[in-house]
Amino acid sequence: MTVAEAKPLKRDRQTLVRAIDHTKLTFAPGEDQEAAIKKLCQEAKDYGFYAVCVRPQHIALSKKELQGSDVKVATVIGFPQEKMDLAAEKQSATVGNPSTMEKLAEVGETLKNGADELDLVLNVALFKREMASGGNLSETLAELHEIQNASQGRPVKVIIETDLLTDEEIARATRACVEAGVAMVKTSTGMLNGGRGATPEGVGIIRRTIDEMKAPTEIKASGGIKNAEQAFHFLEQGVSRLGTSSGIDLVQETSS
Repeated sequence: MTVAEAKPLKRDRQTLVRAIDHTKLTFAPGEDQEAAIKKLCQEAKDYGFYAVCVRPQHIALSKKELQGSDVKVATVIGFPQEKMDLAAEKQSATVGNPSTMEKLAEVGETLKNGADELDLVLNVALFKREMASGGNLSETLAELHEIQNASQGRPVKVIIETDLLTDEEIARATRACVEAGVAMVKTSTGMLNGGRGATPEGVGIIRRTIDEMKAPTEIKASGGIKNAEQAFHFLEQGVSRLGTSSGIDLVQETSS
């Protein structure tokens, strides 16, 4: 597939469900988190989603609830605790800013609890500082390599937070992910109030960069995917995985 071509794709329910990471990373005030995670896992089994994506503290419960099924448990590393303001983050990014040591400790704990996949948040402020200082991404790459090495073979998906990056930065962040050997480049945390999340334009830049590097790196589109048309369009762009809390709605829009 060249970058200009759409990926031939059967727009059916099975194609969609096997691409979805059924996601629950935020909770309403007073929401029963244990009940919500149990519900998420049951839905993932009922619909046949590829994975659930949960916070580290919910891995053990998710593994228990999914025992005997094929559904994977993905978790997040260095992920924001609360929703953030897009304008404020553009002024001074805090996304992904826990230290490498903190992230490595989180990786160790998540693997102990049985996580199958790791969704790592790029240190956006560090990346931007290195880009502004000539583009030598030595510290950014060092962190990516360390997390990749610590993952014990689990797929690592790096969230580059496209809403905070220029087109040039999206391409360079993608190159860094490829250079570090991670499994996937992921668009967004979905935690920026006012952010667009995954967009065809952002995914297109990631896809072209990976194709130019002739790399096997895959793409996960996440953030703002609310209908089946969006989802199928991303899959046709060459996206392998969709991160969404609206997975059931997407599937129910798909007739067969």
